[in-house]
Amino acid sequence: MRFKPLLIPMAVAGFAGLAAQSALAGPSGYPVVQPTPPVWGAGTFAVRVGAAYVDPGDHAIRNVTSSFADDPSSDQVEEVPLDLTTHLDLDDDTSWFVSATYVFMDHWAVELHYADDVSFSGSLYSKASAPSLSYEGEFTQDLGDFDTNYTKLFLDWYFLDTTCLWQPYVGLGVVYTDISEDFIRPVYNTNNRWGAGKIGFGSDLSWAAQVGVDVVLGRESNWIVNASAMYLDSSPEFFIGYDVRTDLPEFGEPVISSVRIRDSGLDLDAWSFNLGIGYKFNF
Repeated sequence: MRFKPLLIPMAVAGFAGLAAQSALAGPSGYPVVQPTPPVWGAGTFAVRVGAAYVDPGDHAIRNVTSSFADDPSSDQVEEVPLDLTTHLDLDDDTSWFVSATYVFMDHWAVELHYADDVSFSGSLYSKASAPSLSYEGEFTQDLGDFDTNYTKLFLDWYFLDTTCLWQPYVGLGVVYTDISEDFIRPVYNTNNRWGAGKIGFGSDLSWAAQVGVDVVLGRESNWIVNASAMYLDSSPEFFIGYDVRTDLPEFGEPVISSVRIRDSGLDLDAWSFNLGIGYKFNF
């Protein structure tokens, strides 16, 4: 049997095996550890949905209107100082949100976040006081819900390595606030007399900041869990007008006073706490 024709292919195979072993070995001959693939690197795109708890600032509007009252039943002109205090308070609400994040380079991403139909329950508190007559009267009235929509755009910085399953971040951006207009329901004073009023809102574009974390549910998984806290600096234009009927002592008839607050910023400096689940893709 002739072995010489087999020596050349056997030698080639042997050299190929040695070359492959050398390629997998480090300088000392040990196997090279392959790098961990990134889970949140450049080209990652993620969408999320979840719940948003939004808590606006206390006393969204505070105003004192000073005027002079005159007894309607008397021909004599009187100038009794009368102060009308107005507080508008908004309660918190929980709604839903949807967001999208694109990591355009390692550690940096842009995020669009939208919270829909955040219904703040509003209440009006008003007090009439005439120090010269030692008079004080007040009333409160529920105004219904103010449907508010928030659209936010952030630049986010992820500060851990792109291979970490936990990806905390901070973000800075802008927020656009839009509130649906509504009418005030009848406003009652302490003597159960009433007058109608109107309330109007504008929109606002201001700044926002956030901290959050995206948790990837495994290296082979595309599912994520997200939690974030946002501060929304928002002061949309605001108008309120209503009449107050006040029974002042020593006056023969009640005094009708008008409260008109125009071009005032509604202080909605709100905190939003969000919890959601999402899915990521890689391009």
